Amino acid sequence: MQPIPYFGEKLSKDWIYEPKIDGWRLQIIKYPDGKIECWGRRLEKKPNWTNNLSVIIKAAHDFPSGTIVDAELYSTRGRRFIPSVIAGNRKAKPLVYLFDIIYYRGKFVGNLPLKERKKLLNRIIVKPPLYIVESKPVINIKNHLLEMAKNKHEGIVLKKLSSSYILSPNAPIATEYWRKIRI
Repeated sequence: MQPIPYFGEKLSKDWIYEPKIDGWRLQIIKYPDGKIECWGRRLEKKPNWTNNLSVIIKAAHDFPSGTIVDAELYSTRGRRFIPSVIAGNRKAKPLVYLFDIIYYRGKFVGNLPLKERKKLLNRIIVKPPLYIVESKPVINIKNHLLEMAKNKHEGIVLKKLSSSYILSPNAPIATEYWRKIRI
């Protein structure tokens, strides 16, 4: 899914927050036959980055077959150096932050609540440069933003734990269940 702006609405206890990482959207796919690919978000442009992200392919080796994770591609030198990571000239090293799971062991799990998808995501063996994004319950949005500013993140993404993962033919769909706030 895609986050949409947060407009200050009161949120129930069923919400979490995560850092908003200023990277490029990435999906890591491990097919039933064990082949692994890395794709960017804009499928109509066919952004298959697999050949240039061999370090990510190696790190995803232990993913269960038939799994697709949603992630953010970043670099050790910031957003500006992501193109060098993809181009393979390695002015920076990749960092990949996993935040959701769409397929698990060959089954679509997007219809499960986010809370259950997070449990599945945490079952996956993750090795650097892959990292699972830490989620926390929403308590005080202002304090959460201050925390993210201290950690040099772009902001926060608020997510409803009961939300499903909604897809269109070309990309995830923006819904009111994922909200972003930039610092």
